[in-house]
This record gives sequence, structure tokens and C-alpha cells, in this order.
Amino acid sequence: MPIELKLRDSARVALAISAAFPLSAYAVSAGHIDFAIGAVTALSTDGRTRPLSKGSDFAPGETISTGDGRCQMRFTDGAQVSLQPGTQYRIDEYRFNGKNDGEEKGFFSLIKGGFRTITGLVGKADKRAYKVTTSVATIGIRGTEFVVLDQNGVTVSTGEGSVEVCTSAGCIVLASGESAVVKDSSGTPLRVTNKGADTTSAKPSPPTVKIDYSKNDEGLAAITSALPSGPGYAMSMAGMRDGGESTFVRGHSSGTATFSNASELTKFVVDGGEGGSYSAKTIAGGFTDGLIGWGRWTLGHGVDVPSFGDHPLENTHYVVGKPTSSDDMTSLSLANKVGTYTLSGYTLPTSYQNSTGITTTGSSGITGSLSADFGSHSVDYNVNNISVGGATYGINGSASISGAQISGSGGSVSGGCCAGSARVEGFFVGANAVRAGLVYQFSDFGGTTKRISGAAVFTQQTQGTRPPVVY
Repeated sequence: MPIELKLRDSARVALAISAAFPLSAYAVSAGHIDFAIGAVTALSTDGRTRPLSKGSDFAPGETISTGDGRCQMRFTDGAQVSLQPGTQYRIDEYRFNGKNDGEEKGFFSLIKGGFRTITGLVGKADKRAYKVTTSVATIGIRGTEFVVLDQNGVTVSTGEGSVEVCTSAGCIVLASGESAVVKDSSGTPLRVTNKGADTTSAKPSPPTVKIDYSKNDEGLAAITSALPSGPGYAMSMAGMRDGGESTFVRGHSSGTATFSNASELTKFVVDGGEGGSYSAKTIAGGFTDGLIGWGRWTLGHGVDVPSFGDHPLENTHYVVGKPTSSDDMTSLSLANKVGTYTLSGYTLPTSYQNSTGITTTGSSGITGSLSADFGSHSVDYNVNNISVGGATYGINGSASISGAQISGSGGSVSGGCCAGSARVEGFFVGANAVRAGLVYQFSDFGGTTKRISGAAVFTQQTQGTRPPVVY
């Protein structure tokens, strides 16, 4: 029986693919390659093979093979798929006309290998419009983040929400943080971590998102080189603490980071004279593009953090990476360089409602951009379509640059009822500041106060020199 991952709740967003050679004149593009490393190819239905690189389009009917390489695909509906080495991923059917008109469809097959995905608009209105087929089990997605590994059977792990795992022997529902192993299509899924999720013998209906992964150690997060544990990292966080009694936004320029095999940040020890540490207890999800990481802890703990103390943490969004060197930042400043950045990754935003103590997680992707004026040590940012807690917000503002660090308060907030100002913390990463990461937080004081937090990652698109001011 094929493995089908059925999408019950939509997840949106961010990572992607683009290719190098043009499609035939008769092919309709399904999306493009955001980046490709190594030998990545597309095999068409007529048997022709072409290489793919950053910017290349791909089409329905094509099979994308990574060989010893990797790639990230972005579909026209906003879906993002990251393919691991040794993967063959076929686009069986794909239709999207720019909106959910009842004609949209995304059917895919994982022939071998592994991937991780965040879904787009296809499947949002009609869950049956999106499926990914593999073998061994049927996986129905009720949440937003999950991983499937095809190694000596299939292992399914949930990051957020719940997942339904079915074979011909029956089904189990995995809650956030739980895992199950399926050895064959007729075997019963075996729960690895039991947190009280329900079980049922009924098969999921209706078949929605089918998403397959295999031979992947936590999906998209590992699509590029994993972030190695060690010193020399910067980290910024935004979230709740003390059971929702307080909010926090912190930025640290130097520390030692510990990562899981999936490049999820599990611990950060602050140095540079600041001291203190942050540790994850439950991880909702983590990602990396090989230079910068981002993710969210459902639960964590802060210890001996200055002006912070020892506190439990909830729904903590983070960005982490090795900051741009002081030499590079000085050179960019002296040369009056300016850079433009586009959004390349993010966490789904969370909203904490003070009166109920309930946290809501967004289910759709954000948009945004950033520009940096290194000569004037300033950044302008905007993050939009922050849909969470029954409202959609946008934030924009300016922040200052100090070293590689970014810090700003008083940003404008639109949407909601009575939103306050936004605060951001972050930093630049890589040679010549090719990446930027921000965490953000703001409040909506309408009716009952809501605290909204999230993280966003940006990739440099252009860099130039600011014209001198003429008096």
C-alpha cells in the first residue's frame, strides 16, 4: 500500500528550487529551483534529461533527481520542497492558476530518497488536491511540520500539530513531539514516543496531503550542509517565558551553539562576558540553508541570563549562524555599500492570548524584504502576511547595525485591532553579509492582548555603492 501523506491543516512557506536550462516551448512551468548543489537533473516524460541549477524551471511530469547533490524547489503556489542526495521526486500532476479556483492540483511521487516540504496554496481549500505517494504507510497530515525517514522501514516524526499514520493493519494519531515506526505495509505502526495521542483502526478520510520523505535526517533542515556544533555563533530569540506572563526578545553576538543531526538548535551558551544559556525541551522545527539556521522551540529554558535569570520558555523563535566578520562589516561600511535582500526562510508565527493562555500557530507563509545601508549602519525591513490568531499583520521599520548585529524597536504594525510597535533583533551572516536573520515581536491590544512572535531569514540579492550626497 502506498504511503500517502494527507494534508489536514495547511502549512505554508519557505525553501525552494530553480533550474538552469529552459523547458521546452510547450512545457508549463510548475516552479523553479532556488538552489542546486551537485548533479541535479530533470527527466521528462519523453525520456530527455537536462541539468538543473539555480533559477531553472521544472514542469509537470518531470522527475527531479539529485544524485549526489541537493536542491530546493519552489512551486508557483508558494510550496517549498527540499530534496536530499540520492532522491528521485516525480511531479505527477500539477495545476495552479494563481488562486484556489477548484482546478488546482499537486500530485507527487517519491521514488526514492527523501525530502521535507512546507505546502503552499494547493491543498489549502481542498485537502484532496494535494498528495505525495510512497510505500509502506499512509500518512495524513493534520499539523504543519513533520518528517518521514525511509531507513529500515519508515519513521514518522511530528514537529507541530498531529499526524495520522495508517497501514492495512490500522492507524495511529501522533501528537506534536511523537514518533512512530512502520516496518512494512501490513504491520501496525509502532509508537516510539507516547504522549497520549489517540489511536483508531479507521483509515483517514479524505486523502489529502501525501508527502513522502526517505533517508533524511529531519528534512529541509538538512538540505544543505548541516550547521556544526561549536563556538563562534550569533543567536537571536523572541518568545514567551514564565507560562506566558512575560515576553522577551534577545540578541547575542557570540556563543557556543549545539545542534541536532537535523541542524535544529538545541542549546546556546552565551559568551563574550554576557553569560547564561538557553536549552530546548521540545522542538517544533528547525531549518538551515547551510549558512544560517532558524526554527522554534515549543518549550525551553533560560539559565543565568543577565537581566533575565532562570525562566521556562515557550514558543521561542530563533535565528542562529556565524556572524559576518568584523573585517567584512568594516569594509562594507567604509565603501558605503548597500544591499537588498529577499525573504528566503521563516518560522510560522505564534500568537499568545493573555486572557486564555492559549497559543495559536499560523498556518500560512509570510512575505518580506530587507535593505541594508552599511555606510549609515541602518536596516529597513518589512514582514507582511503575518496571519495568526484570527488576524493578519504587517510590520515595517528601521533598525541599527552594530558590528554584525541588527537591533530595532518602534517598528510600525498594521492589521489587527490596536497593534503596538514591533521590535526586531538579528544579525548578518556569511562573507559580505550574504544572509540576514531577524526575530520579531509585537502586541495587539484589541479586546484581549495578543503577543505575536516569529523569525525571518533573508538572502542578499544585490549589493552596490550608495551614491555620495551632493550638497
